[in-house]
Amino acid sequence: MKNLNMNKIITILEARVNEQKWDTLQNAYRAVKESSQSPMPRQSFLAQMKEEPTLWQIISVWESMEVLQKMRSSGETPAGVLVFREANAEPKLSIFEAKEEI
Repeated sequence: MKNLNMNKIITILEARVNEQKWDTLQNAYRAVKESSQSPMPRQSFLAQMKEEPTLWQIISVWESMEVLQKMRSSGETPAGVLVFREANAEPKLSIFEAKEEI
């Protein structure tokens, strides 16, 4: 394990999405990287829970809290929130600080 010099931030947006809106959700997620002008995360994943397929997450890894705050203070609705709203779902946000990395 290596200790992180500047701790990365992980955000998780989570919402339940009606099965009829899964394609809409995936298409909206794909469109984000082509359209977003705001600061973007280093990595982002759209994940669907295996045991409960209506539960979806957008998991993003940010370089630092400063980069995340810059995006959040832009005045724009975050792209991930818009992705879920496109699928008629309102996500809940959780923010984590990475303490160790393997």
